[in-house]
Amino acid sequence: MAPALFLLLQCTSCVYGRMFYFNTPSLAAPTYFDGRPVHASATPLLFERAAREASFPMRASRNATYPTFDSLLYANKTRAFLVLHHDAIVYERYFGRVTAETRLPAFSMSKTFAAALVGCAVDDGLLASPDERLVDVVPDLAPRRGYANITLEHLLRMTSGIDFTEDSTAGAVLYYTTDLTSQSHQYRVTRPPGTHYQYGSVNIQLLWEALHNRLRGETVAGYFERRFWSPIGAEHDAAWDLDSKSNGVEKLFAGLSATARDYARLGVLFQHRGKMGENAVLPASWVVASLANDPIAGVVETSDGDVRRGRYQWFWTLDERAYFSKGYNGQYVYVDEVRDVVIVRFGEGYGDVDWTSLFSRIAASL
Repeated sequence: MAPALFLLLQCTSCVYGRMFYFNTPSLAAPTYFDGRPVHASATPLLFERAAREASFPMRASRNATYPTFDSLLYANKTRAFLVLHHDAIVYERYFGRVTAETRLPAFSMSKTFAAALVGCAVDDGLLASPDERLVDVVPDLAPRRGYANITLEHLLRMTSGIDFTEDSTAGAVLYYTTDLTSQSHQYRVTRPPGTHYQYGSVNIQLLWEALHNRLRGETVAGYFERRFWSPIGAEHDAAWDLDSKSNGVEKLFAGLSATARDYARLGVLFQHRGKMGENAVLPASWVVASLANDPIAGVVETSDGDVRRGRYQWFWTLDERAYFSKGYNGQYVYVDEVRDVVIVRFGEGYGDVDWTSLFSRIAASL
């Protein structure tokens, strides 16, 4: 074995060793990192199950290949699929070794939870408002050129002007680094904040630092549990990945892992304008602001084709009939408010399915 390869294999605690050893992330990603637990609610709000399970008829063109809907899901790498109608489970399937108790990685859907947590912090007065300057919350960034004009709003909307190219080595380094704080401070500001949208995970990780500095000793995961996870009535424990055990920094942009049913609560929470049962978790004004179309980002190209960008880490279908959070390699929480439907899908890739179109057809059939 070449000496360099041997050293990489021995160094799974360093960023390039991790990149080589784990390579492309999979649904096993929660096992890659040390994590900080987030405990289930002491009084979970369990979803009711509909008296009759929904059935989804196959298109004639699909029947020859996929005789049943379950076979379509399985053949196209789905591992968990959950449909709620009127807040009740009407369809639930798991495949492979995944079960209703399996914690699955949210990947970039973590960003939507992170933005909601910032809303909690603003509501609690920990953060003054989205217009608060980043350097006033994270003074260590004050000497960095261009950072003085960045606000928390710019980070939430990814209009900070920070030069971070997601689909490059930079994205992998941020994901696998063992020192997220130092890594997050490495990037230049190359555009005036508030003038240009550029998708970049570093924006959300800098929000971690803002939260951490204002919590004064409580971990971000602990605040998430107390202020968000417990109030939404989570049924199962979750966790946030850490950059390393020694640094203990939660990977806010991509590190949440939870069960499919508990991910569905995000959709239910937003369609009920920040309430889960009798629990007011988020102000309705924050939910409305989160979902509003972002005029700077506008229409963006994604693996789901062209979609509209919401302000605080949501996407909208072009027809604006539904909004969704999405994560790397085909993870979704999809909400159709008019039809009162929430759909959760987790998989090891997209297969050959246009998932948002399929979700729309499912919602229309209920």
